[in-house]
Amino acid sequence: MTVNNKNGDTVVIRVVCAVAFLVFTFGYLYFYQCDLIGAVQHVLSGGQTSYSRLVGTIIITVVLYLLQIGIYALTKLNRHAHALTYFPSLLLLSLLTAVEDSFDRSFSLSTWAWFSPVLLILFVFIVYLSMKYHPYMQKKSYVGIFSEASWTNMLTMALMFVFVGVFGNGNDVLHYRLRIERCLSEKDYATALTIGKSSLETDSSLFMLRASALARSKQLGERLFEYPTIGGSASLLPNHGSVRCVLYDAGDVYRVVGAIPKSKMTVSDYLKTIKQTGQTRAAYGDYLLCSYLLDRNLDKFASELGEYYVIDSVSVLPKHYREALVLYERQRSVEYEGFHDEVAEADYEDMMEIRRKYRNMPEYLTKLRDSYGKTYWYYFFKE
Repeated sequence: MTVNNKNGDTVVIRVVCAVAFLVFTFGYLYFYQCDLIGAVQHVLSGGQTSYSRLVGTIIITVVLYLLQIGIYALTKLNRHAHALTYFPSLLLLSLLTAVEDSFDRSFSLSTWAWFSPVLLILFVFIVYLSMKYHPYMQKKSYVGIFSEASWTNMLTMALMFVFVGVFGNGNDVLHYRLRIERCLSEKDYATALTIGKSSLETDSSLFMLRASALARSKQLGERLFEYPTIGGSASLLPNHGSVRCVLYDAGDVYRVVGAIPKSKMTVSDYLKTIKQTGQTRAAYGDYLLCSYLLDRNLDKFASELGEYYVIDSVSVLPKHYREALVLYERQRSVEYEGFHDEVAEADYEDMMEIRRKYRNMPEYLTKLRDSYGKTYWYYFFKE
């Protein structure tokens, strides 16, 4: 009777560990690392293959689970040590996502990955000790899912899950970029604009991708400065270096503005060339005007705004353009013909009161971001 109870407890422990492993692995691959794995596969195959989120997740999860079954068949580890049979599978899972952020330019694994042979040797040593002392552990009593053995295994599984999370690539900005690229490829611009929206972290490539999604949604002049900015106008379009796509076709970023450039050129030179050749697209005017705003060139912005928008009705002007015109009038002490926006002007005066009230720069910037962090004014004055 005692033997049957022990066998039953062993089955419970194995089932609980298996469920925990399958749920964690599937969720980790499907919801968190799917875009990274897809991008790595794309890079390593030279763009010849594509990654299916669901199919890829299922295949990897099944293969890793079969590896665990093989380890268990070799070691027969039960009771307190059963969770150890999942270590090789979780180590491999971590290695699959342990790539450097610049993997698309120069593929390499994270530094810790080179210590994986040491971890495997340590694993073999621990398994040897567990198998050696396993007969002594069997003499202890076990009481189902709430037994000491169950909690020992759950704690071990939890620690290994943390290990995977820590040593897999967890760069938020990289994940935002790859997820937005997938949404752009699927023409899901609304979802693309929600990714990482509350985060203050960004890089030039992420800023470029968001600008492209905004342009496709006809919201570039309305919402560009609601997101963290970096790099000025040079970050508006790909340069195949610091501003680049991994999965998404960079040509599509240019197509919303105009023709694809035949050679590398700065954003300002590209926009000038497109205008001269008359190959502009619907979003060209917004890209040009936003490039002036990003470079804080209010004079060029004010002088060319009328080419793309009717000024006699502020309701048709995007939010950031209204903010820029109010700032232009205050900075130059002039009135912009045909423009008047009482709401924007009142907000501007309130913001200036904050500037006068807070002399401490960190405190001032925090208060300014809290009240006006999604305006062009915040971008203009923060540096």
